[in-house]
Amino acid sequence: MDPVPPKVIVDIPKFTVMGISRRVHFASEANPDTNVYIRTFKEYFEKKISEAIPNREIPGRTYCLYYDFQDVQDKSKFTLSILVGELVTKVDQVPEGLDIFEVQDATYVCFKGGSGAIPEAARDTWKKLYLIKLDEWGYKRSYKTEFELYREGQNDIGNMEVELHIGIQQIQN
Repeated sequence: MDPVPPKVIVDIPKFTVMGISRRVHFASEANPDTNVYIRTFKEYFEKKISEAIPNREIPGRTYCLYYDFQDVQDKSKFTLSILVGELVTKVDQVPEGLDIFEVQDATYVCFKGGSGAIPEAARDTWKKLYLIKLDEWGYKRSYKTEFELYREGQNDIGNMEVELHIGIQQIQN
């Protein structure tokens, strides 16, 4: 089993990502034929969606945002939205087929994953979240925004390295 990841907590100021978004029903993600996450990643890279994004802040740096969490406690009903895209410096226009999401100032716990194919590399990194006890650190998941970060220069979904950021908030005593 992987060792417990180190305690890395960061405050990140608000930022805006533009890309393609989809609604995900968690219970359907186990089936590769209905896995929205995989299909969205493939579409983003195969169609070179990043090239259609205006005002790219760091070209080639890809974000996969998770937001609008619903029914988190019931895995049969659990849904969320994802957006795969890039940071933008400003939003003058949103090209057809693209969406934007503004991530608010927040505190995150961060995990770095190894390299590998998507979705396996991402899934392995997400597993690290369950090796820690956030409450022992004085935090709990906020379920506002979470994201995967893929640094620039990674265009092959068969071999990517992921950084995972989980939104957290302090536990009030």
